[in-house]
Amino acid sequence: MAVLLGAGLALDAALAAVQDAAPDRRIQGFAAQLRAQLLEGAALSQAVALAARDLPPWYVAALAAAERSGEMAAVFDTLAEHLESALGERAQVTSALLYPAFVTVMAIAVCAILMVTVAPEIVGMFEVSGQPLPPLTLFVLGIVDGIAAYWPVIAVALGALVALVVAAARIPSWRAQRDRVLLRLPLVGRLMRMAAAAQYLRTLALVINSRVPLPQALEHAGEGLSVARHRAQARGAVAALDRGDSLARALGGLDFLHPVERQLLETGESSARLGPMSSRAAQLAESWLRTERKRLSVLLEPLSMIVVGAMVLVIVLAILLPIFDMQGMVGG
Repeated sequence: MAVLLGAGLALDAALAAVQDAAPDRRIQGFAAQLRAQLLEGAALSQAVALAARDLPPWYVAALAAAERSGEMAAVFDTLAEHLESALGERAQVTSALLYPAFVTVMAIAVCAILMVTVAPEIVGMFEVSGQPLPPLTLFVLGIVDGIAAYWPVIAVALGALVALVVAAARIPSWRAQRDRVLLRLPLVGRLMRMAAAAQYLRTLALVINSRVPLPQALEHAGEGLSVARHRAQARGAVAALDRGDSLARALGGLDFLHPVERQLLETGESSARLGPMSSRAAQLAESWLRTERKRLSVLLEPLSMIVVGAMVLVIVLAILLPIFDMQGMVGG
């Protein structure tokens, strides 16, 4: 849509082109719904609100502001950049976790094969010889025997843990408690605050540059936050602005914003350049977030390798120590 509108196509023609060319049937159906609503006389923002109820409210607000200002192409271009940025962040997180997860799964599979195929043979030889197994081997075999004996209980416990995690993500009170715990963790809490700042400022810049009034812009920016504590602080900022406080004073209660980001917004308010300065603050927050995620991913990969390597080492030693003992007995 951004490209088509930027090329000068009318809104209905752009929607028709999307409907014809989109590879996904859901997008085709969505474009068809919008065209039908427009033909009935509805505004685009109203049509989007009816056809896509799961979209955040600030999408609709940005489109409504674009309709009033006549800058539909520019707003669609900004929305497209916002979506691309969000998808890029998700891809970065997924790619950062994919390699450690793959290595961990492969290591567990190799260890399981060794314990199922090699370890029983060694145990059988020691039982014939009457010699005791090394303590490390007994420890590892005890773990394996425990898993084999109580795997139904372990499976139920793991299922309950997964259900608890899912419930903690869906039940508001549980999610708020989970977020409070995570925010106290040094690395995780810092990353969550940086992600909240990037999300808040990105949305704020988008709606402000779409000519949405500042109180509504702050409200919509707060709605996109995932942490309840941060959403409450954002609502407090809106209330402070409604009371007549300055933007800088209203944003003072947002503990996830960096002082430099607040300073940029304060400068934009005082110089009547809030749109460009909010965009600059959003770019700065996203840059810091990318750097932090890259730093954590660089730490995560070797850390996962160390943990997996230690686990494999224990398994291998548990298998090799009896072999060395047998060689010693034969040599003796």
